[in-house]
Amino acid sequence: MDQVARSLARIESEDWAVLYNLEKLISSYEFIPIDQVIKASNLSKEEVEFRLSKLNEMNFVIRGARGYSLVSSGLDAIALNAFVKRNLISAIGKPIGMGKESDVVEAINSMGREYVIKFYRIGRISFRAVRKKRRYVTTFGGHHWLIVNIQAAKKEYDALKKLSPIGVSVPEAIARERHAILMKKIVGSMLSDIKVLDFPAKVLQDIIDNVKLAYTVGGIVNGDLSEYNILYDGEKVWIIDWPQYVDKDHPNSSILLDRDLLNILRFFNKRFKVDCKLESASFYVRGWSDKLEIF
Repeated sequence: MDQVARSLARIESEDWAVLYNLEKLISSYEFIPIDQVIKASNLSKEEVEFRLSKLNEMNFVIRGARGYSLVSSGLDAIALNAFVKRNLISAIGKPIGMGKESDVVEAINSMGREYVIKFYRIGRISFRAVRKKRRYVTTFGGHHWLIVNIQAAKKEYDALKKLSPIGVSVPEAIARERHAILMKKIVGSMLSDIKVLDFPAKVLQDIIDNVKLAYTVGGIVNGDLSEYNILYDGEKVWIIDWPQYVDKDHPNSSILLDRDLLNILRFFNKRFKVDCKLESASFYVRGWSDKLEIF
């Protein structure tokens, strides 16, 4: 990512023209023929060949027998440039999280405000596993992991913009560009990394209250909730990672909601010896009961 950011200063308008047109064509080609890039960019053959060679050296595209293909670092450059042009960020910092499906890096704006950018990296694990687990993966052809990543970012961004205004404790999304989401920075620890909590029952109550608010008011089920996508800052919890959410009226929403709750209840019982039955949590979240029994 640091290399991508430093390379932005070297990219000229003609390079951007080629990059943007490669992006437009990724849904149609695995490797995009040069004549298609020439047609889309209105640049000469010699100019396009020169720019593609330069972008290839910068590792923003790769060359194949049938043409060129945009890769993740090239899409990173496009997204970062868009954030900069919108005056949303002025610099990026160190990575603060690298997972199977995303990278998270620090960023600041010209006023020194701290943010994070989440770049989706779906494709690090097998497509079969992703297709089974992630409901936003609707079509697949060629190398189009970039499209899958853009779909994931869009879906999570939509969820965050829906949940934050109603009071669900989620990161505040500022903007999205392609496969990247700009969010306000949260300083906290992943629940899975925390060994001791002063008031674990209170933390569990906080989590379940947020699940309830997302379900009853937002009409959303996370669909993949666990100790690995919950942060705790010492005072409140934050539920992160929403690209796999389903709407309340989805045919599998009831099963997914109970699975989310069961994941959290098992973790708290095993790690902190806090007990709460699934039936009590499930009835409470659905609004069927006003009482949540935690022991």
